[in-house]
Amino acid sequence: MHTTKKTIQRYKIFSVKDFTETVFDENASIEIYAKNTTFDCPEIKGNLVLRGEGCNFPNLETVKGNLSIDAPNCSFPELKMVEENFTMHCPAMLDRLEKVRGNFKCIVDFSFKNLATIGGSIELKNAAVYAKSKKLVQGRVVIPINHQYEVKNLPKDGIFNIDIFGDHIMIPHQEICGRINIFGKDISFPNLEFVHGGLKIETTDSLADECTHDFPLLKKMTGNLRFVRAKLSFPELQEMTGTIHLENGSYVNFSALEISGGIMINHRSGASFPVLKEINGALKNHGSGTCYLNALEKIKNTFCTYQVFAPNIVEIGGDLDIHAYTHNRFDHLKKVSGRILGSSKVQLKALEHVGILDNASLAGSEFPSLKEVTHYFYGTHTGLENVAKNIYFRVTDSLCITKDQFIVGRSNFTFVLNLQRHYFKKLVSILKLRHSSFQNFKTREFEREWTHYNTPVFNDVLNRIEKLWDKVEPIGFDEFFNDKNRNFKLFCFSYFGVGNLMKNLKAEKINQAEIEVNYFGYDDNGNEYITKKINQYEVHQVENEKLGIFVWGSANRYSYAVKCWCPSTEKEHWLWIEEAYKDNALTAIASTFRIHENIIPHIRCLKRQGDLLICELNKKIPPRGAVRALTASEYFGLLEAET
Repeated sequence: MHTTKKTIQRYKIFSVKDFTETVFDENASIEIYAKNTTFDCPEIKGNLVLRGEGCNFPNLETVKGNLSIDAPNCSFPELKMVEENFTMHCPAMLDRLEKVRGNFKCIVDFSFKNLATIGGSIELKNAAVYAKSKKLVQGRVVIPINHQYEVKNLPKDGIFNIDIFGDHIMIPHQEICGRINIFGKDISFPNLEFVHGGLKIETTDSLADECTHDFPLLKKMTGNLRFVRAKLSFPELQEMTGTIHLENGSYVNFSALEISGGIMINHRSGASFPVLKEINGALKNHGSGTCYLNALEKIKNTFCTYQVFAPNIVEIGGDLDIHAYTHNRFDHLKKVSGRILGSSKVQLKALEHVGILDNASLAGSEFPSLKEVTHYFYGTHTGLENVAKNIYFRVTDSLCITKDQFIVGRSNFTFVLNLQRHYFKKLVSILKLRHSSFQNFKTREFEREWTHYNTPVFNDVLNRIEKLWDKVEPIGFDEFFNDKNRNFKLFCFSYFGVGNLMKNLKAEKINQAEIEVNYFGYDDNGNEYITKKINQYEVHQVENEKLGIFVWGSANRYSYAVKCWCPSTEKEHWLWIEEAYKDNALTAIASTFRIHENIIPHIRCLKRQGDLLICELNKKIPPRGAVRALTASEYFGLLEAET
């Protein structure tokens, strides 16, 4: 029988010496990291987790707790019994294993020669598993209880799933390994001390105030708790590893609970946690009132402060979501491993470490004790770059850089951290696809298009690019085109150019047209003159499959671009166009000029320099209405100059 007087103690074992010099009890979780090592013991009282490959337990016959095999080539030639859960991520020698009392989870194909009994649930993830030549199937039979006399048929070892529908039922077990669902009223577990599995209590609206359930001795749970319209108390429950979920007017008193999983309180529900110190999950309260957690010191995941009072919190392992009306002062908070969220100014006087800081929403906040920021997205709050391990600058909509790496993506900062990173050598190799020299890049892109930041870390970026410029070759077409990262590929496309892309992919010309255009100029005396030129345009198409763009069905099979020539330099230029304009080259080039339709009647002339289009009006008029493309006759009737 399990005891809950002590919490689970983790032991990391790297050698035989570590193993032999440590005394383990039933509350131990033994994690073996040693490789190709033999351990001599007939019994493990607590949990055993194998993370080192090639481990051998030649005399081990029983594991009293959980067994998890997470490394290959491990050996248990004498193991017969796993008394709680068995998780198998890698094959192992288990020729004599006969019984698993708890749940069994396996993700690899395997055949057990002697396995006869699995007391808990069976979970197989894309794995074919056989026991005595019989293929195992997922699931487990649920035992329904409608009357007290049916309780005597429950297995005495406590390994079962149970649905209790009747009223005034008493379950005598001290330990249950399985899932418990309670739908009746006045259900009693007078001897129950340990539950390994989930507990759900749900009552109807009419019986919600009448139902009383009794768990006077329950000390520990390793599953989830879910309450729907339930009101009860756990006077002895000290520790649980699963989540607590309350909804639809539930209220639960956890008077002795010190450690729990995540807590979610919803729909007019509430709970009391007078001695809760540690939450190994997230905490959110959207219930009927404030949840008071005066003893709480540590939360492993997100802490949403709305309707939560936790004045002594010290450490948050996830995000701190500060609600505008929070009553918490956070005078003792030292560490936030995730982000600090919220739109209000905050004063975190004791905070020493924060994992992710996006400064834009925290302008004016104070962190006088801050010693370290793991990931800092540079913003308006000055001085934090001195304590940041990693500083990020958003220089364009699609490009974020650090002191020596760059990240391609339009996502917000939190998602950017999870995107693929590349070193500056690759960035320079991409820049050289468009720019013939470093000076060209500096004047035409860095100074015009990049957002600049006044900090030495950012100022060094330009110097690093200049030093690498002559040492790096332009990136090859195949190198970026075959990259599996779509964002990175599109980023490279923007530098490679539409024309080069169409040529490499052998695009097909589908129509062409030419037109005489009158260009206006001025001589040295300021006199206007007209130059007539013949402009030529071509429309090309390329299969989206070649571009790596997947589309359903036969529609949108192609992408289209219009090709033109600069009147002054005779160099060719390419512009992407939409499918609707592909059938006429003159319409295609005109479609690249978009403007509010109420302005079009008042345009005096158009002037174009590459992608820059200048619209000169007869009078000042505010833009209104829909934006549309010019027709070919409108475009060429108004065009006066092009370079």
